[in-house]
This record gives sequence, structure tokens and C-alpha cells, in this order.
Amino acid sequence: MTVVDSFRQTVASNPDGPAVSCHGVRMNYREVDSRVNRLAAGLSGLGIEPGDRIAILSLNCHRFFELYYGAPLLGAVVVPLNFRVPPRELKYVIDHSGSRAVVVDPVLGDLIDPITAELDSVDHFLSLGDEPREGYILYEDLLRDAPAEFSPPPRSEDDLVGLFYTSGTTGEPKGVMLSHGNIVSNVENSNAIYERQQSDVYLHAAPMFHLADAATVYSVTANGSTHVFIPRFEPKTVLETISRERVTTVLLVPTMINFILQQPDLDSYDLSTLRQITYGASPIAPELLRRAMKVLNCRFFQGYGLTEASPLVTVLGPDDHVLEGPESRRLASCGKPAPGVEVRIVKDDGSEIRPGEVGEITARGRNVMVGYWQRPADTAATVREGWLYTGDLATIDEGGYIYLVDRKKDMIVTGGENVFSTEVEAALYEHPAVKEAAVIPIPDPDWGEAVHACVALVNGKSITEAELIEFCGKRLANYKLPRSIEFVAGELPKGGTGKILKKELRERYWANRERKIG
Repeated sequence: MTVVDSFRQTVASNPDGPAVSCHGVRMNYREVDSRVNRLAAGLSGLGIEPGDRIAILSLNCHRFFELYYGAPLLGAVVVPLNFRVPPRELKYVIDHSGSRAVVVDPVLGDLIDPITAELDSVDHFLSLGDEPREGYILYEDLLRDAPAEFSPPPRSEDDLVGLFYTSGTTGEPKGVMLSHGNIVSNVENSNAIYERQQSDVYLHAAPMFHLADAATVYSVTANGSTHVFIPRFEPKTVLETISRERVTTVLLVPTMINFILQQPDLDSYDLSTLRQITYGASPIAPELLRRAMKVLNCRFFQGYGLTEASPLVTVLGPDDHVLEGPESRRLASCGKPAPGVEVRIVKDDGSEIRPGEVGEITARGRNVMVGYWQRPADTAATVREGWLYTGDLATIDEGGYIYLVDRKKDMIVTGGENVFSTEVEAALYEHPAVKEAAVIPIPDPDWGEAVHACVALVNGKSITEAELIEFCGKRLANYKLPRSIEFVAGELPKGGTGKILKKELRERYWANRERKIG
């Protein structure tokens, strides 16, 4: 089955069911189907062919939703773009993917304008706005002028749906190739456990370019449920929307949960329809989770996964969200394997760990990616004999619950965004006053983790914390910047091989605290 087949099944079974609500625009599934057909026909009329890539730079909206089905209907491949990175990183992704078209939300035009003339592979620029924009085709004009009927080319579950770029340790993003089979298997796996219903109203509060939310496009649609869109996360907007649209389910990263709980007028909103919250993509403090469970008074799911797994790997269900007693320790767990996913935690020699030991999480199933776009060596290193090596270290208890303890690649997860320490360190090392640098995560009440740099300076050189952060700001996206810098006299601690001991630097920040990633 393909994602298009899944969509068509929903249209056939629930044509008059409410499909989308977005800034006053409301459509049922029959109406969305008509627009998706016109979109595919319009793109075909531009010369876009099966296999061509279409980059999307947009805030959350129903048009983004339509692209997630219209492009695959044609056989094209979506390339969602992270609007939180600088133009030069967007250029890399567009160039590397060889995208033939770029679809742009005009609100984000400042990100694409500096690089437009340099994008050699791009033949067409489309605007999701309503006002004419020089050099752009208006999305609505494309749909209006396109034929109402479109005969899609035959598609296989092995064909690609999208390239979802994720940061690499070298700073160059890697395009995760996900097929129709990958996405459909994730729909089946997640819907087997997340208790979704056709009557659900799902709120897209997390960014749709991120697979955590993009995956819900397909799973929520498969149930014939309603999608509600807000452009981006704002605590007050989320609360207002839940109340107005009678939202029943939402996916939030812990930072979002924290900001919602901090709203002074939280009690004034009617959240009675909220049935369940799924959280993940970032560490969550146990005390924050406990408060959220008490205040929001609904069922909680934690999903652990990664883009390469489409993304779900493990789930901690509502029955394991226990506040008191010995079973409350499971709040620090990322749960058990999701249906349809095999999970093994292995040592370096490939043998499985026993309870109390630490190893790397590996996963196998139809959800595991095809590979990295144009990176065969990285693919071979990450997927071995069908097993996806996640780079996440974990332990397991006697009951089979998995507990993440660290990341092999020293990745920092701040506000749901992944930051690799090596990329930040590279920026720091560009400054002539920096002799040594090590970047580590430290606990942060708002963002889950914050980027913290430990720096030793060249003898005789000096620089302030503010100056060094400003220096990095010209080289890194804002969310990757160090939020604090600690200047260490002499040199940073090292092991016998001369490697900087990041664990030693982290210990005093995480003493008596559990670093949870879910």
C-alpha cells in the first residue's frame, strides 16, 4: 500500500467528514481530494515528473498538508525544509536533493531570497501566499488552472515519498529516504497503539517539516480524523485553538508542555475535550511530566524514535504513566518496542545486553529507512543486515522497559531540535582566541537541554562570553548557539588517548538528575 492508497481509502469511506480547519478554511475529505488532484495535475503541467524532488519551506497550513499527498500522487518526492536554519543550510539541502521546485510561504521569504539566484536545479518557485510575488507561481493559481481530473502513474510501496534532512556530525545534513512502505508501516504501527479515533480532532502545533508531526499527517488521515493547523507553536494560540476547535489530541515536545503550563490564565481555557497528548523528541524532567499529567488531566503517550525509523521505535503508554509507587520509575523510560518494530540493545560485539548493562539501541522493521540520499557509506554504517543502529545508548529493566542513558554522537536536544556538539565546536574553533572547546548539554527548565560550551583560551588571548556567542551567531542557526560559555583555565580534562572527557564536564550539571530523551 502507498500513502496515496491510504488517502483514497479515507476519501472513499468518509468523503463528507471534516478534514481540515486552517485560518477559517474548512474542508471535508472530498474537497481536499479535489485540491490534491488539481495540485498533482498542476505540478505535472509544469513538467514535474515522478521521482523529481519538491522542496517545501512553509509554516503549518492546509496547503502544506495538501503537498504531502499531491506530490506523492504525481510520484514526486517531498523535501520539507527546516525554517530554523540559515539560508546557506537551506541552499545545501535544496542543492543536495536536486529539487526542481521550491514551494515557499511568503512569511519565510527572507530565508530563501538570498539564495534564489544560486539554486541551479530549481526550475519553478511557487508561493503559498495570496499576493503576486515576482518570479513565483501562485499556488492557488496553479490549482485553479489545473484539470480537475488526474490519472496518476502507478506507484509501488518501494517508491520514495520524501527526503527528510537531519543534521550530520560534520554539519552537513543527511537526507533520509523514506518510502511509501516506510510511512505506511509507521501508520500501522502507531495506530495500533495510539488509540486514535475517526472523531478525533488533531492539532498540528509542532512544525510540519519535522517528521514527528509530518508522520501524523498520514496516520491521522488514515483514521479519517480532522486536522487543525496553527502556523507555529504559541502557547496562547494552542490553548485558544484547543478550546475553540474542541481538539482531542496533540503532539508536543516537552518545551511546549512547559510553556503551556506556565500560562498565567491556563485555568480560563476549556480543555475538557483534550483526550490524549503524545510527547517526545526531547528530554522531559520527571517533575514537569508529573505536573502536566495532573494539570492537563488526560492520557499521555511518550514516543521515542528517529527520522531513520519513520520515526516510531518505542512507546510508553498511558498505563505506564504512574505517578506513585514503585512503577512510577517507568516515567524515566521510553517504553517498549512499538508494534511492528523489533528492538535489540547490543554491545559493541553485537551481543544483546542484560538488565543493568548499557548498549546501543538497534531497530528492525518495514519502518526502517531506504537509506541516506547520495550517501552510500553512511547508509552502510547505519543499517547493517537490516538493523538500524540508532547511536542511542540505553539500558533495560527486568520488565523489558528501555531507558535511554546517552547518545553516542553527543547530540544535544534543545526544544525538540537536534544539535550536534561537533558542529558548534567547529564554529568555536574558528575564533583565534579558542584553544580547546567541548560542547555539552546542560539541564534547562524551558528547553529541556541547553547548549553549553566549555572553552580554554590561547595563552595571552581574551574574549567575553557575549563576544564569542556573537561570533558563533554568524556561523550557526540560532537554536544551535551556546546559551552559556564556561572559560576553563589551562586546558580541558582529557583521557589517556588525549580525548576530551565530556562525561567529566557533564557530571556536575547532571548530578542527581536523570537525563531523559523520548
